[in-house]
Amino acid sequence: MNFNHPESIEPTQELISNLSKAGLESAFDRIARVLYSTDASIYQMIPVGVVFPKSLDEVSAAVEITTDLGIPVLPRGGGSSLCGNAIGHALILDLSKYLDKIIEVNEDEKWVRTQSGITLGGLNKILVSSGLMYGPDPASGDRATIGGILGNNSTGAHSIIYGMTHDHVISTKVVLSDGTIAEFGQFDGDWKRKSKSSDLEGSIYTGIKKVLELYSSEIDLHYPNTFRHVAGYNLHALKHCNNPNLAQLIVGSEGTLAIVAEAKLNLVPIPKTTILAVVHFNNRRQALETVPAILESNPSAIESMDKLLMNLIREKAEYGRLMTCIVGNPDMVLMVEYSGDNAAELDNSVHRLKEILNSEHHDEPVIIVKDRLEQANVWNVRKVGLGILMSVRGDDKPIPFIEDAAVPVEHLADYISEIQEYASEVGVMQIAAYAHASAGCLHVRPLINLKKNEGIKQLRQIAEKSVELILRYGGTISGEHGEGIARGEFSERYFGPTLTQAFRKIKTAFDPKNLLNPGKMVNVPRMDDQSLLRYGSRYKPTYEFPDTKFDFSEDGGFARAVEMCNGAGVCRKLGQGVMCPSFQATRDEAHSTRGRANALRAVMMGYLGEDGMSLCEIYDVLDLCLSCHACKVECPSSVDMAKIKAEFTYQYYKVHGIPIRSWIFANIESLYKLSQPFTPLVNSFLSGPGKLILKILKINTERTFPKLAHQTFSSWYNNALAGHDKPQVKQKVVLFHDTFMEYTEPEVGQAAVKILEAAGYEIILLKNKKDSGRPAVSKGLLDTAVKLARHNINLLIPYAKQGIPIVGCEPSVVAMLVDEYPSLVPGADAEIIADKSMMLDDFIVKKVSEDRISFHFDSKSREILFHGHCQQKSLFGTESTLKMLQLIPNCTVNEVESGCCGMAGSFGYEEEHYDLSIKLAEMSLAPAVRSAGSNTIICATGTSCRDQILHTTSRKVFHPVEIFANALVISG
Repeated sequence: MNFNHPESIEPTQELISNLSKAGLESAFDRIARVLYSTDASIYQMIPVGVVFPKSLDEVSAAVEITTDLGIPVLPRGGGSSLCGNAIGHALILDLSKYLDKIIEVNEDEKWVRTQSGITLGGLNKILVSSGLMYGPDPASGDRATIGGILGNNSTGAHSIIYGMTHDHVISTKVVLSDGTIAEFGQFDGDWKRKSKSSDLEGSIYTGIKKVLELYSSEIDLHYPNTFRHVAGYNLHALKHCNNPNLAQLIVGSEGTLAIVAEAKLNLVPIPKTTILAVVHFNNRRQALETVPAILESNPSAIESMDKLLMNLIREKAEYGRLMTCIVGNPDMVLMVEYSGDNAAELDNSVHRLKEILNSEHHDEPVIIVKDRLEQANVWNVRKVGLGILMSVRGDDKPIPFIEDAAVPVEHLADYISEIQEYASEVGVMQIAAYAHASAGCLHVRPLINLKKNEGIKQLRQIAEKSVELILRYGGTISGEHGEGIARGEFSERYFGPTLTQAFRKIKTAFDPKNLLNPGKMVNVPRMDDQSLLRYGSRYKPTYEFPDTKFDFSEDGGFARAVEMCNGAGVCRKLGQGVMCPSFQATRDEAHSTRGRANALRAVMMGYLGEDGMSLCEIYDVLDLCLSCHACKVECPSSVDMAKIKAEFTYQYYKVHGIPIRSWIFANIESLYKLSQPFTPLVNSFLSGPGKLILKILKINTERTFPKLAHQTFSSWYNNALAGHDKPQVKQKVVLFHDTFMEYTEPEVGQAAVKILEAAGYEIILLKNKKDSGRPAVSKGLLDTAVKLARHNINLLIPYAKQGIPIVGCEPSVVAMLVDEYPSLVPGADAEIIADKSMMLDDFIVKKVSEDRISFHFDSKSREILFHGHCQQKSLFGTESTLKMLQLIPNCTVNEVESGCCGMAGSFGYEEEHYDLSIKLAEMSLAPAVRSAGSNTIICATGTSCRDQILHTTSRKVFHPVEIFANALVISG
């Protein structure tokens, strides 16, 4: 396997064997090595392999083995590094998969002892009941691990009150470069006593003491006065301390000195109340010049968003709807937060802010946000800024390489203006600038095309200019994310050659053989070394599909759709949203959206050979994608992996043939139609002798297939229509009846008819309508899906052109009309149909809110537990379903906090997927349903979801429209 880099290290059989004998879980296949070759930076380095330690002792064993063999080793958490800290030609230790437990919490003394693989979000979620939290809050905290946060000396929006990670570390339990375990914390300053032992730990204390003595004046001279500084080793934190804490030296060392397996951390109280002022500016420079004055009002944070970022956010439905506090189209907004225990004091702070703004002649809007949920929405929008910037289509991308510079706030406006001007001089016409205005650390992202030599030249020019300005203004090359590859090269220019030599001595004291994450912090390669760039002027996706069934023109083709993944790893977040179900269950990088995109990109680059696009290995990587569509919405870069997977599967089957099981599921409507006249026989067969056939097809026989109804929905409707008068018509509406409504759940359609007729609508039921094509898309049979889409488009377009709404009850089917049809059959007709199509829930709530319809209900009390379909959550949201049910008097509705139910159409029926399907259900949905009272009505929009709930809990489940229709009182 050619990975195109002379320093790539191939795994030896001895390494693999020794790790296996030690009982360590590991992976050395070419897919695993590709998956761990990138982080969120612009770089790519192929690792030797990956080990997944389950304990501190296993970390120790892995390091001891690699040390004996002279193989570099690199600890890794969420892999969300922006400057290449988390990649290397080394054996990766993925500490995030298993080492994610809290060991001890002391609420009285306000500290926590935790393993390093837990995410910050996961840690704080557990701590919330104690009223405590870990203070530094990097925006990537929902997937960044504590180990990575320690490695980067991370901070975040609230750094002006909580400082840096090194301010909160009490002690660390680490594995040293020879595999021995040590604990570093505060000690009495008796260096001589600590140096007495003859092992590596003793040598470390000896080496540190010598460096502190030898380079004392240099340490005083070359470290900046700004608190927000994470470049170099933290020698300044030890020099003037009577009771030094060596854990502070480990913090910010990027895994180059020791591997942190456990940490004891200081905790802070969760603020009891907060208030947020969103200050608008029509001029970015004016906004930045106002920051020093605003700091006089003692805010807890001042964050910024510029026009480029805000415009991109508005284009993302999931996040754009959260921007209710932005008025008009400002050039920049400052989000000024005040926090504390007393609401009256915060009101006074806001009053002080307004006085300051008046004195600065500020006359743009200031929006005050007091509601906690609204504040959370504002912070959510700000935190996804990084990924959203990377959603810019085309090859010019907002590149992270100088985004971490920090300067004193009084110089911030000048620094940003000069960077902007210089970027224009060298041909870069757009830069984004957002984030930590309070600390003088705006994340500056020039839009550069690294696939061209000109872009790589611009990368170098702007990086050099940034260093020049940092030195002039007394700032730092890294205020938060570390040095890595992007900035390590400039460390010597910043600190000077003498102090750089001190860093080398510290590195040698800890790591004599230079095996811990080599090439970071010291002896770092050039930041524009093309052999290290993920995309360089030599990058070309050689092996790509020559033609695709889906239209990828909006992305610039299939390859660029895959390239939309920037590696930020938002798909690795746990317990939040729907994305990415299979990763949440398996914690396997291969089953994250990032992992799948990485694998496909590696194939296109030729890493896996000329036949890579038809490899079973790639099929396996994509196999557990449940096509929930959440990545299209929750991924800030809008990576549409469901669409990518369907296209890949289609192309894969062109080479390998279509499996009979996939053909059956894709054509389920045709089979239902053929079987319907023989309903009793078919139902009996499937529950009895037919199970042998199901077993042969590798369909799980523990599942119960939905029974065919004795009368189809359309037959019932036509008979019912003949038996009663049409309603007094206000307007017509097309009811797009899905396959399951037609053949297995006609009661859902009957409920929909009752609701629409009660509202006074004439229902149009399409004759000769065919399946939406959802099963065909999910199984990769795109030729079939296109035929079905064209057929239904021809039926629907006359009504859509008249402005007649098209409504449906099954989210996955409505998603086909809205999302897939325009891509499968591009053109105006599909776009018009998509614009007129919606969930019945959305339609009802919209018309009620417009006072166009009203309903009469019974007076029964109802308690409802609702679960939203994953594609509904992703593309439409569940708000309308909740609002529709809440129209019913005496009705209490609670929504289950769950992601995908795990069924995903046919996925949960397939033998090889059954266990994962059940695991997903048991993560939150099934337990929530079991704990619901016997009188609670269980409700779900998706037919698959209802099947899963029934299978796992034996509880009867209703569609929301059934509950709504049942509560209706029809007069006359």
